[in-house]
Amino acid sequence: MIFLFPEHQERYEQFIRQDGTHPKDRERQALLYVFAGFRDLGDRIEHFYDFEGRMIRSEAFEEVNLTSSSRAMVELAFNLYNNYPCGTVVDLFANLDERNRQLAIKAIKIRFGVNESGDGII
Repeated sequence: MIFLFPEHQERYEQFIRQDGTHPKDRERQALLYVFAGFRDLGDRIEHFYDFEGRMIRSEAFEEVNLTSSSRAMVELAFNLYNNYPCGTVVDLFANLDERNRQLAIKAIKIRFGVNESGDGII
């Protein structure tokens, strides 16, 4: 798994431990990868994910003020986790800068088990 910056990996591993995510739970891995890689969202993850109940909190969309890019990333993370309704791929990616596009693509690869070289399943 490739991380975008050093704290991304540290935060991801912290979220995985805190959640007790199983090594084969790609849905949660993708979700937590997104939150760990988007600093603003990672700082507020408790609004979006209930670690104790191990579930997303869709009501966060009404509770938290989000930019268009952060909203797109939360929608993508939720969609990868449990097929939560979100916009089209074009709509989601239109709101992202290059770094967050990379984050989104890597999260999709995690969710569907595509390795980084693109030549097979993880």
